[in-house]
Amino acid sequence: MKISIIGAAALTLAIAPTVQADTLSHALDTIGVYAEAVDTPSNVTASDVYGSETANGGNTTGGLGLQLSGVNRDWWFTHIGVNYAFGSPFNGGGVNGVVNGTGSAHVSGHSMSFNLRFGKGFQIGQNALIGPYLAYQYAQFQSSLDGYSATYGNNGVGGGVFAADAVSNSLTVTGHIGYLAGVTATASAAGYAASNPPSSGVLQLGAKIDYQFSREFSVFAGLNYDRYSASYSYTPIALNASATINDIRGIAGLAYHY
Repeated sequence: MKISIIGAAALTLAIAPTVQADTLSHALDTIGVYAEAVDTPSNVTASDVYGSETANGGNTTGGLGLQLSGVNRDWWFTHIGVNYAFGSPFNGGGVNGVVNGTGSAHVSGHSMSFNLRFGKGFQIGQNALIGPYLAYQYAQFQSSLDGYSATYGNNGVGGGVFAADAVSNSLTVTGHIGYLAGVTATASAAGYAASNPPSSGVLQLGAKIDYQFSREFSVFAGLNYDRYSASYSYTPIALNASATINDIRGIAGLAYHY
């Protein structure tokens, strides 16, 4: 009887890490869709010999997103995310000497981003991991001020750290922090393409909590923050521009665990 008890205890100890690992792995293998509330306390200025334009303020708008995440038995993980916001990153501001003298700006537009992360996790305990990742992002911001449209696209490459903790069989918390260096960028205003526009570095922070109400499905909520900053100067026509965009996104959605 004693041998049987010892054998059962040994088997339990051998199986437990695998069960916990399966819990964490299953929690991270997801396809999710979400709605988002986007706030962008940002500012942009542009000037030339004829005048200047400014736009600032935090435009709050809605959006949608899609994400795909997965991890294998060796804890290599991947994350793919796409989100789209329905409004301009800027709201309000002033126009001086460029369009109809001095007045208020009427702003519209949209923004979007595509994110890809790939990394290696290392278990800390039986139900949590942490590890570095490489990352790529393409982001685009489009604004129209009093009918004059401006578009900026940015490619960033970098990396960061990802962490996940399966607090229980149904509750998982994840987070990431990283920085992407600007690689290339495109910009245009009023139909004219900018010459060698500056790319922007991107600081990224994010956290998410996921609650599984069944084996296959969960609800989740989180907060993501991306900060962009770039400046531009074109000497022949004395054109100068700078922009800082704080992209804060609260998300809530439904995920399928495959």
